Amino acid sequence: MGLRFDIHLHTRRHSSCSLIDEKQLIPQAIAKGLDGLVITEHHYQWPVEELHALVEESGCPGFVLLAGFEYTSARGDILVYGLDAQEVNDFEPFQAPKAVVDEVHRRGGVCVAAHPTRAGLGFDLTIRDLALDGIEVASMNLKSHEQRLAQRLAANLGLRSVTASDAHELLDVGAYSIEVDGVIRTVSDLRDCLKHGKFRI
Repeated sequence: MGLRFDIHLHTRRHSSCSLIDEKQLIPQAIAKGLDGLVITEHHYQWPVEELHALVEESGCPGFVLLAGFEYTSARGDILVYGLDAQEVNDFEPFQAPKAVVDEVHRRGGVCVAAHPTRAGLGFDLTIRDLALDGIEVASMNLKSHEQRLAQRLAANLGLRSVTASDAHELLDVGAYSIEVDGVIRTVSDLRDCLKHGKFRI
C-alpha cells in the first residue's frame, strides 16, 4: 500500500478563487486518509518556510506538505512541480504553453496538464506538441464526460494519467488523489515520482 497524496488544490491565502482556510487544510487531509498534500496556487508557490510553519501550527509534525503552482498559459492551465518558489516570478501569465513547458523542463521541473478537457478552460490541438509529464484526468472540476475525454486524450498521447482534487472547498480535499511508491518528503521526491511514473491513480 502506497502513500496517498492530493497534488492539486488551492487556499484562500494565495488564491482568491478558493474558500479553503489553510489552517484547516492538514486536519482535513488527515481525516480523509491522506499522507501528503501539494498546494498549487495560481501563479504563486508557497516558500518552504511557510509550509513548515503551517505543518507546525497543525500539530501534525509527520505530515508532508509541499507546493507547486498552477500556470495559466495562452491555451490551458499547467501544474508545475519541482521549481523553487522564487522561480514562479520568471513565468509571465498567458504565454504559449510549449514555451512554458520547455522552460520548466530546462529548469528541472515537471508539467501536468490541469483539467485539459474542461469546457472553456481546455487546450487546443497543440497539446499534442507539448512534452507533458502527465495529464489530469479526474478532479472536482472535471465533469464525468470531461473525465472520459481526458482519459482518452492521455491514452492517445501516451501520457501518464494523474488524479487530484483541484479543491477550492475544504470538503473536496482528497476527493481524488494519487498513490505513490516510495518515500516522498521533498518537492524533488515528488518531481521524480511524477517524472518516472512511480504512482497509481
